[in-house]
Amino acid sequence: MNLPSSMLFILFFYVSMVLIVALIAPFPSGVDELQHLSVVRAQFEHPTLFPDWSHQLILQRDDITKWSHDANYINHPSLYYLMLAPIYAFTSNPIIFRFVNILLSTAALLIVLIAASRRFTREILPPQLFAILAISFPKAAIVGGMVNNDNLAALAAAALFGGLLGLPGAGWWILAGLAIAGWTKLTAFIGLAVVAASWLGFAFLSGQIRLTDRRLWLAGVGMVIGASHYMFTFLRIGQLLWVNEDVWRIPVAERLHLDMIGFAAWFFKGYVLKWPVLEMGYPFQLALMTMVVPLLLAAVSLRYRDARPWAAAYIVGWILLLAIHFAFGWRSYVTLGDLTTMQTRYYNILWPGIALAAAMAVAQISRRWRWAVLVTEIICLLPTVLGGALYVAIFGG
Repeated sequence: MNLPSSMLFILFFYVSMVLIVALIAPFPSGVDELQHLSVVRAQFEHPTLFPDWSHQLILQRDDITKWSHDANYINHPSLYYLMLAPIYAFTSNPIIFRFVNILLSTAALLIVLIAASRRFTREILPPQLFAILAISFPKAAIVGGMVNNDNLAALAAAALFGGLLGLPGAGWWILAGLAIAGWTKLTAFIGLAVVAASWLGFAFLSGQIRLTDRRLWLAGVGMVIGASHYMFTFLRIGQLLWVNEDVWRIPVAERLHLDMIGFAAWFFKGYVLKWPVLEMGYPFQLALMTMVVPLLLAAVSLRYRDARPWAAAYIVGWILLLAIHFAFGWRSYVTLGDLTTMQTRYYNILWPGIALAAAMAVAQISRRWRWAVLVTEIICLLPTVLGGALYVAIFGG
């Protein structure tokens, strides 16, 4: 593996945080954990690649060995649930399922750290700085200790990241990342497909790769495999994803009435306030700073040749995913009155590239301003589990 000691220490620190979350957080958590585990149970009882989501139920909250009569709203592809389903042959203890998710989350971070350390020298990408930024996605440590398919999406994102950074067998890493993402969740597939298409497109236009490059063709295969679930679903029900309208529909009399401008204000305010691990718990200005700083640093890195290909691809991915997220949220609000679509954890799949670009920008800036590294690390850790714990200890909550 041959990772720098600073990276290994930060990896150990991350695993410790995720393990603490898994052990002390009450089950079920508020990140759809009971709903995800219910689908795992359903796949254990009746395994299928293409389930009928409209007939799936949720396990009883006070006795997860029994089914309730409440309809489930999970509509994701089956890969994650089929992977975890065999565990039910031995136990229904949710902590075991959480441990499997810790392994997924840790494997994703490990791939990201290995890929970056192999590709770049310490001068271009300081190991400690990158590792700290890599673990600083606010919801990573929380979701990493929960039963949630975001952890498999993170592994898909890490595979794509590793492929783009040139791990041995790069094309196969790219294929795996796109295929797994597609069979895990739509937001992950969209974001990573845009990143892959942008990076490969830029490389082709700049003459770095040719049409015969294996990475191009394997990426195409990965996109087809990833998209196959949604194509089949569209042929079956006339839309890419099934939506349980009975769960999300708000009676007209109870709806908050917004025009598109009002909805946009609500959406982006929620985007900022939900960015930290303590959702709605930080002052708006502080939450905004912790979100904007790494994104601005990633944009600044476009000035540097070493960072440009990855910065451009992941920034394009972020912008397009955000635009699609907004459009879906607006449609859901107009048709159902639903205002629950704003979830910042969907962007975890793009964080490795943003962290890479931001770290490379800070490495350049620190040559003139030596405090840039420390200031950036503090700002990026503020919205995480560590920062949230310190914030509560100091200011209460």
